[in-house]
Amino acid sequence: MEKPLKFKEIVMPYSNLENTYTDYDRKLQPKMDFESAALKEFYLKHRVELIETTIKKCEEYLDADDWMEEETFPRIKDLTGEWYLASVSAQNQDKKIMVQLYLHFLGYYSRECGRKVVDDYLGMEAWFVYDPVQKTFSFDGFDTDAI
Repeated sequence: MEKPLKFKEIVMPYSNLENTYTDYDRKLQPKMDFESAALKEFYLKHRVELIETTIKKCEEYLDADDWMEEETFPRIKDLTGEWYLASVSAQNQDKKIMVQLYLHFLGYYSRECGRKVVDDYLGMEAWFVYDPVQKTFSFDGFDTDAI
């Protein structure tokens, strides 16, 4: 079986001044939802680690043979390999920090479907729990959706 795509981040060029939902067409920077300024700083300090772990988990998920089938979603053949960060949130909960990253992956569409040839295709939302006593993150799972 072919290996999954190597993913490449797209950094969106436009400021998201209204802090609203973004998509590939609008090219806004991610929606940010932090319970406090300290949690925003916390996220920025750990951003690289969180993104790397999320991409690794996405690659593992998409490495399954099932995603090569014609009638499945998502299909590896439909992905471009490019993704962007659509939203981030962080909050305190039960003496731990909960972090959510929502990534949009781009895909190819046929001209007949009425969308752009390359557009939003797959959303993957990853959750992390940070234990301040242990000073470690644990990956808490993710969810996928068609976008």
